[in-house]
Amino acid sequence: MKIYFDGCSWTQGAELENPEEERFSRLICNELGAEETNLGIGGGSNDRIIRNLLVENNIEEYDLAVIQMTLPARTEYLREMGMKTRWIKVNPKTNYTEWLYTDSSQENMPELRDNKFDYYTQEDGHTSFWRHYYKNITNLKYFSIKENIQLQTIRNHCEVKGVPLILCSINKWSRLNFDYIMKVNLKTRAEKGHPNRLGHQKIAKNLKKCDILQYFY
Repeated sequence: MKIYFDGCSWTQGAELENPEEERFSRLICNELGAEETNLGIGGGSNDRIIRNLLVENNIEEYDLAVIQMTLPARTEYLREMGMKTRWIKVNPKTNYTEWLYTDSSQENMPELRDNKFDYYTQEDGHTSFWRHYYKNITNLKYFSIKENIQLQTIRNHCEVKGVPLILCSINKWSRLNFDYIMKVNLKTRAEKGHPNRLGHQKIAKNLKKCDILQYFY
């Protein structure tokens, strides 16, 4: 049995002492005796998750997909580096998303500092563009619609390929119909806000309650 996992730092296992052994994907695979493919990466976007799913990997090789969507304001772009290309992450501060869903007033918008964007975004001279993009072009409605399109894209692709899917999110403000919203509290939260070891154990336990995963136990 092979299980496909993708997401951001929450799926990667950021802030864990031994992420490859302690993250929820490993815990689930250990119980099922399954082979784990974990593509989670810190600061990753939903755009990256969809690129991995549709372009970079063959999802038909897997018996199950567990995908954790992230904050919808994140994105990526392709940068040419000589003969090579690299996908560059664009990731505004987390409190930008909180402001987006709870306030959205221009006067209270968090400052978009250069050091909160990917290094190569600054090197390319693109930081001012992304600051303009977030401040003047996009808004809550745009990101809400984009998130819905991304959700439907992931669900439809897995359905067409015949791969069972558990679709999660860390966006606690989202109104979309996810199978599970990942959250942390004071006991399950690491210093920088990611799930700690107990948090990953709780995520694994909650995922096991999903009907699709119950089928494999």
